[in-house]
Amino acid sequence: MMPVEKNPVLRSNAWLLDFSQSFCAAVGTRVLLQIIDNPKLHPVPCAPQHCSSVFSWQGRLLPVVDMASILGVEPQTPHLLAIAGYRELPGEPIRFGALLLAAPPVAIAVSDNQSCMLPEHSEVWSKFAFSCFEQQGKAIPILHLARVFSSLDA
Repeated sequence: MMPVEKNPVLRSNAWLLDFSQSFCAAVGTRVLLQIIDNPKLHPVPCAPQHCSSVFSWQGRLLPVVDMASILGVEPQTPHLLAIAGYRELPGEPIRFGALLLAAPPVAIAVSDNQSCMLPEHSEVWSKFAFSCFEQQGKAIPILHLARVFSSLDA
C-alpha cells in the first residue's frame, strides 16, 4: 500500500492575467495556448473600443478583447497577447480568441477554500466571471471566456 501524502503540494492549475492597473482575472491552465509578444493587430473599423482589432493566428482571424477597456481604464497598448481556447458548451468545437495583457501570465495554484465575493466593478465581472477567489488579499475573478467572446456579438 502506498503512503498517503498528508500535505499535498498544490500544483499550478490557473493562470493569473494582468489586464492593467491591478485589474486581474484568472483562467485554467489548459485555456491559454500561446503568448504573443508585440503582436501585429489589424484594426476593425467601427468596432467598439474593447474589441477594435483582430489577430491572424494559424489561418484564423481571432477577436482581440481588451478587458482593461471594458473595466473603464486606459486601453492596452498591444505588447502581449494571450491566445485562448474555449467551448461555448461541453462537447462543442473549441473556439479561439485573444486577450490583451499588461504583463506575462503567472502560474498559480487555486483551491476551493479561496472562494470569495467578486471584486470592485462587480457589475462587469458578474457578466464575465464564473466565480472568484482570494489570492494574497485580493479578489480574483475566474473568466468565463465564452461570455467574454460572445459579448462581441451583442
